[in-house]
Amino acid sequence: MDLITQIQGIGYSFVYGIIFTFVYHFIYSHLIKIKIKFIYFFMQGCFGIVFAAIYFIGLLKINEGILRAYFLVSVLAGYVVYQNLMHEKMYIVIVKINQKLTRLFKPVRFVFLKFNVIIRSIKKRVKR
Repeated sequence: MDLITQIQGIGYSFVYGIIFTFVYHFIYSHLIKIKIKFIYFFMQGCFGIVFAAIYFIGLLKINEGILRAYFLVSVLAGYVVYQNLMHEKMYIVIVKINQKLTRLFKPVRFVFLKFNVIIRSIKKRVKR
């Protein structure tokens, strides 16, 4: 593997570590609301598999999918940089994104709440 490919792999891994951590924190802000542990862990596992697949697809494009130890160190460095330098600022961005998504899905939530009320009233009538 030539030097340019290695630098591209290290840079990709570093940026991926930052982006992965941001997206994970965004997803975690929604997953924490799930009270059923099995579903919570299942969703975490699914997201982990998807993130790993995306990382390896990127490595496949850069250097035929060869994974070196220093690529993993670079991902870890991206994580550390995000946690130490960017976490507080990006948390504000995550909160704003969550507010926008809540506002965007408010009509959908309203429909499902009304549907839930109708189903409950039907269940009460059937039990009588």
